[in-house]
Amino acid sequence: MIEIASKIVICLTLAAFIGFLIGFIIGKATRRQEYATVTENPTKKVGNIYNKPLIFSCPRPAGKDNLKQIEGVDSFIEAQLNHLGIFHFDQISNWTDKNCEWIENYLDINDRIREENWVEQAKALSKTTV
Repeated sequence: MIEIASKIVICLTLAAFIGFLIGFIIGKATRRQEYATVTENPTKKVGNIYNKPLIFSCPRPAGKDNLKQIEGVDSFIEAQLNHLGIFHFDQISNWTDKNCEWIENYLDINDRIREENWVEQAKALSKTTV
């Protein structure tokens, strides 16, 4: 009786191993390579990570602010800021010069934040939305 049980266990173990091996080979052969491509330019200079502004993982429960109210922020830049974790005027109003420089490098918008006074506009807009 023990001999039969041990043969069954060995056969089941062997079958499981062969099943995993076949599954691995089929999975490897049919896997898409779309994740292997690089979506961002790896040579892009983003800047010092310590200069990165305060970001959130999601907007506050009241919802995100309409960042397009800031002159110079269009739908595309708003989407990039939201993707980065910037959803509210008070986040932008607290930016330092180094934060502005980091965002400009990240979004590849040369000196637009300071020229278009995003921080001052955000301060005024955050006072009106509170």
